[in-house]
Amino acid sequence: MTENKDKPFLSNYKLWILLILIFVLAFAIRGHLLKYDYMFEFDTYWHLRATGYIVQGDLPDVDPLGFYKQESSAYTRRPQFLWYFTAALYALFTLGASYDKWLLMSFARLLPAIFGALISFSMYFLGKEIYNRKAGFVMGVISATIPAFVYRTMAGFFEEDALGFLWLVWGFIFLVKALKNMHSTKKHLTNGLISAVFFALMSFTWDMFILIPLVLVFYFIANTIYMAYKNSSNSEIASFVKIFLIIFIVFFSLASLYQGTGWVKKTTNYVTDYLPVSSENIDRINKQTINSSDVVGATVGEENTGKQFFLLKYNFSVWIPFVVLVLMIFYLLFNPKKDYFTLLLFFWIAITLFMAWSKLKFTYTLGIPIAAATGFLYYFLENYVIKKNSILLKRIFVIFISIIILSSIAAGSHFVSTKVPHITTENDWRNSLFWINENTSQDAKFLNWWDYGHWLTYFGERKASTDNTNSSIEGDSDFAMLTITTDNNTIKHILTEYDAEYYIADNSYFSRFYSFGMYAYITTNYQDPRISKYLTYSSDCQTGSINNEIVYKCGEQMIKKEEYDKISTKWTDKPTTIMNGVPVYIYRDPNFLKLYILNSSGNNSFLSRLWFGEKEISNLFSLEHQEGKVRVYKINKEYLDSFN
Repeated sequence: MTENKDKPFLSNYKLWILLILIFVLAFAIRGHLLKYDYMFEFDTYWHLRATGYIVQGDLPDVDPLGFYKQESSAYTRRPQFLWYFTAALYALFTLGASYDKWLLMSFARLLPAIFGALISFSMYFLGKEIYNRKAGFVMGVISATIPAFVYRTMAGFFEEDALGFLWLVWGFIFLVKALKNMHSTKKHLTNGLISAVFFALMSFTWDMFILIPLVLVFYFIANTIYMAYKNSSNSEIASFVKIFLIIFIVFFSLASLYQGTGWVKKTTNYVTDYLPVSSENIDRINKQTINSSDVVGATVGEENTGKQFFLLKYNFSVWIPFVVLVLMIFYLLFNPKKDYFTLLLFFWIAITLFMAWSKLKFTYTLGIPIAAATGFLYYFLENYVIKKNSILLKRIFVIFISIIILSSIAAGSHFVSTKVPHITTENDWRNSLFWINENTSQDAKFLNWWDYGHWLTYFGERKASTDNTNSSIEGDSDFAMLTITTDNNTIKHILTEYDAEYYIADNSYFSRFYSFGMYAYITTNYQDPRISKYLTYSSDCQTGSINNEIVYKCGEQMIKKEEYDKISTKWTDKPTTIMNGVPVYIYRDPNFLKLYILNSSGNNSFLSRLWFGEKEISNLFSLEHQEGKVRVYKINKEYLDSFN
């Protein structure tokens, strides 16, 4: 095993100062987002609402504001540990204050940065247990600063993954402690049980807990073989097997008690679907084949492969996991000492590297494994490369490690400076949501696209037909169908089915007809004639001047002011012009510098007829509010019966 000749931890107050500095560094980088008033991303507001219900007394069985038609957004089917944990912290630190939406938001904005700092702080202890204090410090600093991990633990990014890794790291720490004390039955069992409990806490917190069985199963098999290769005693191998059986039994029981046993099949399916042993799996890894009905997978950015984002996510550290995995193999094969822990890091790094390569949303999981890899690299170079060599080589080593650390600090600091909460930049949506909250009935139901459902329910406090959880593909599909359909019967059917009072949209929807079509018909084939028949284009316009004459630049087109003013703002069934033999309808927005170019199908779509005021649709809808690009329409239900 690796040796740790450090002095007792509490004997050195300077050590505490350095650990506090790791925490402060991690929190300071993540806390940059505190300068904004709002939370980051969309899903944070869903978690906030659920937490708010708990603060107010209890979690409702079904979300009273989400998916009002489907009634499928159940909270209590699997309540999140994060909600109860945050509610308890809120009650503790506000001295039992009653629920206040804005106070809860301010409180919750802090937590991801605190969780991220605690995880970075904890990585020191993992590195110290496996290697030594210096390697632990390297792990802590890289965890504090690497962009991929910073991203999901920034202030305001209030989601379960910000907390989940805390339990994983401490589970690993106590697993290492258990294996270090295999000759002491009491310590061996105690640390093993504590490890299992931390792993179980991760299963209560975050679905990514499937990392635990993936890492541990591969580690168990490989380390058993490694122990035999190193001629470990039968008693050591028996103790290793025993502690893993205990951990698996306790973890499996607690995880299944909370999650049900379905997680086992999910984990197994992930291995069978993504293990690169067949051409089909390799195509799946590289997103070469997509299930024809997996519309979410085809249209949501986080479902794309992650390999092309590695430089952004990991910066200068991008090479480290690839090099370290190779170094670890040679180290384990030729190191004369027994090391039962580097294999644990090996599979943690290898599995998360594979996950990050295959899917963008998993790039976060590789953040702190890269920190662990950097800790190993430091330990390996210090002890096996420069330990007995020249002063020059030692200086090169110090410069090399300093570059890694400083570049990570710079990358993390720059990364967060480029991030702004979406709702902070979306003034039109934010102001419209505040208007909705103040000017519509509390039980009003909205037809909305899923992008903004969580904002609508949190800020507007009104019922949404669908939201960003995508739990209801039916809600997504129906809104998309309503938006693009040219058929009055379809419009009437959807409006009747949802019985909504309002329809909300923004003018960017004219550029998203292919995406709407894929959801409307549940197909990933955008060449489907039902979708490809729509040709719609929209472009923001900016004013300028050429030869003292005002012009509008709309995309690549330059339009003189007098020509731009002549462009229609009202719906018409007569083409504006013919382009390449295709009748084209051109409009401008009367209240927003935007140009729209539509073919016949796009022009006859529900959205076009509504937006530009076609007479029949205008009887069915009234424009209640417009804020820049966002419009809120009220549905005239009395006219709906006669609409055809």
